[in-house]
Amino acid sequence: MDVSCPVCTQTDQVIAVPGVVAAGTAYTIGRVRLPGAREVADLPMAATLGASRHVMSRTQLAVWLSFPSRHYTPWTRNQGYVLLLVAALVHLVVSLVIAMGQDPNWGEVLLAPFCLTGLFWLVGLINVLGAHGARRRDAAEAPAREQALAVWERLRYCPRDNVAFEPGVGVAFHPSETREYLFGFRPGTAGHRAGVAS
Repeated sequence: MDVSCPVCTQTDQVIAVPGVVAAGTAYTIGRVRLPGAREVADLPMAATLGASRHVMSRTQLAVWLSFPSRHYTPWTRNQGYVLLLVAALVHLVVSLVIAMGQDPNWGEVLLAPFCLTGLFWLVGLINVLGAHGARRRDAAEAPAREQALAVWERLRYCPRDNVAFEPGVGVAFHPSETREYLFGFRPGTAGHRAGVAS
């Protein structure tokens, strides 16, 4: 079924938004690390041999029209734990060095290492707490994300007018406003309509 743009009312250049995002996304594949002979059991399929490294690049249009990513990324939490571990180890070593001195003051033994490790403690704690908050926001947004994904899959893009729209709604918006449209931050959008209907 042909879908017409609500701005120019033409159908010849209307494209599905997921297709626009896919066309504007490129992957540069790097070297593939193959495991050693002892790590391979019963000749696994080629797809499971090693992990190919790739770099993803996107056009600005693809970035604007992409479905918004989640707030939580596991590597942020893991990075925070690593920093806390490094801080604890450095703190312990410095405390032991100070304690081996003559007539150690236990206040200095416990507090002085913070001059070296304070930044690690602070950044690690911020990363861990930030990741925890982001995970809670993702859990709270899960129902809205499902509705937004259904709307995103229906969106169309007209390169002639540089607008995106949802067929049957009659509202056109700039590609940079995709997130606002999907999650209903502005009244009158499909995302807002879907949230109210539920």
